[in-house]
Amino acid sequence: MRIAWILGWAVPEAWFAPLARAEFPQAEHRFFAASPNWLAQVCAEGPWDVIAGYSLGTLLMLKEAGAVSRLAPCVVLFAPIFAFPQEQALGGRVPLIQVKLLARRLKTDRAAALADFYTQAGLSECAADESPAGLLQWGLERLADDRVEPVLPAGWLAYAGADDTLLDAAELQRLEPRIITIGGTTHHPVALMQVWGETLV
Repeated sequence: MRIAWILGWAVPEAWFAPLARAEFPQAEHRFFAASPNWLAQVCAEGPWDVIAGYSLGTLLMLKEAGAVSRLAPCVVLFAPIFAFPQEQALGGRVPLIQVKLLARRLKTDRAAALADFYTQAGLSECAADESPAGLLQWGLERLADDRVEPVLPAGWLAYAGADDTLLDAAELQRLEPRIITIGGTTHHPVALMQVWGETLV
């Protein structure tokens, strides 16, 4: 099984990859940062059995849903985002001003900005992302500005944590009943992966 992973904002491959490989040791994994070129990179390295997105990666995938559906027979979203800012009323919990303040702080104190984000997201053990500052700013712009209709494409799977501090899982499920809410689970990817993994056994 070949899995292409589209990663979340400020989620480095060095931290995420061992988690995914531990959950799915028999699979071949490739990891793609959330970037303007992610779709071209995924297309270039296919074919895939699964395309999986995490956090910001899910928003990027939903914006290119038609292309993604053609690239793999199975598409899975972990911590799915229709729109990140609370003001959009599409399941995001974070006020837009907070996203913009994070973008501003990233320019002046990158380490503290990332540490605060990881703490808020429940990813406190995450290694700091070393991506170029411009790429992180681009990702925050996507989180601040982008939105998609709250509908999963046919056949797609999605899992949200009931205790996610960034996303309101109950609201996501109200908007799209096919989203599976996992009790006692946060924005951290491992428990979400485990639930999907149980369906593969």
